Amino acid sequence: MTAVPGTAQGRSPPRNREEVVERLRALAAGSAPGARYPTVRQLMAELGVSQHLIQGAMDALRQEGIISSHVGRGTFVSGGPVVAPQARSVLTLLYQHPYQRGDVIARIIHQRLSIDGHESLMLTYSNAAHVMEILKSGARYDAAIVQPRSSVVSVSLLALLKQRAEHVLIEGLAFEHLDVDAVSNDPAKTVELITDHLFARGHRRIAWITEASSNYFFLRTASFFRASCRGAGLSEEECPVIVAETDPDKLGLRDLAGVVGQLKGKGKRLPFTALVVASFVDGRTIVDALKSCGLSTPDDVAVVRLGTPDLDSDHVSLITTAGRPSTRAAETVLKRLHWRWASSTAPFQTYYDSPELNVMASSAKAVGKSR
Repeated sequence: MTAVPGTAQGRSPPRNREEVVERLRALAAGSAPGARYPTVRQLMAELGVSQHLIQGAMDALRQEGIISSHVGRGTFVSGGPVVAPQARSVLTLLYQHPYQRGDVIARIIHQRLSIDGHESLMLTYSNAAHVMEILKSGARYDAAIVQPRSSVVSVSLLALLKQRAEHVLIEGLAFEHLDVDAVSNDPAKTVELITDHLFARGHRRIAWITEASSNYFFLRTASFFRASCRGAGLSEEECPVIVAETDPDKLGLRDLAGVVGQLKGKGKRLPFTALVVASFVDGRTIVDALKSCGLSTPDDVAVVRLGTPDLDSDHVSLITTAGRPSTRAAETVLKRLHWRWASSTAPFQTYYDSPELNVMASSAKAVGKSR
């Protein structure tokens, strides 16, 4: 087995995923076809990097066909010659709404594609008809990634994208029967994380505040919340879904403070011990809405939001947040894109990514609150 091109040869440890991939690719290039590849633990010790980085780099090599793993046998260098991955052209379409999570995901995707030698073009649009005129110019792409954010992807835009791109992948929505792939947060798992957490902390009166929109994720999570509460023996009066008006000029609820104020009524306390906010509003908006109603979290009410756990603007170092980290969402999009290139005849599908719950001070126990 060829020595790993790492610190043992006097080189400094790789600084990021791309450098790890290059070192592992060089290791495979210097090994005979069929040679056993080092284990994750061996590579961690040799390169001095985390298990997460090694596994991610090895996944990239498997997708490129450079190495292959066999259960019970190990990992081996593939039988054919090791070659650089084929350069592809990828168009990423972004709806114009300012949305930090979407911006972070799009930037990571663009950077990774560029580092890997692909041609990556990002195009922000506000008018579907306008972007369709641009697409009709005749340029073709190996893939198109669409990030609709709060908008709806029209069937005509999808049809044109399928003419101009070999494959189409939608980030942030679920699609069925439209011959495209999609990557979405798992709505059922998201609700399960939130309700299990709040139930375990003694909350039995929970208001779910969601946007009055056609956003599939908000619709599904509200439905799963109703089902979860029924399963726990709680009525709709104890755990209502509050559908609130959205702001047409920006992402999020039009007047969260007004919604909270109506729930509070003339009393000093809310009739609920916990609020769940399913909206594009940021964490500061939630805190300010409570403050304007003379409330704070967690002293007066526990708060959990649907959002992005790794974004400061979502949790403001206070609010418990359920969702996918932006870095994982970008990685999943890239993995599904490589999977589609390697499996061009596989059925189209929506891949549901697992969320996580970032627990912070806002979701305190229900002890001492009104029941």
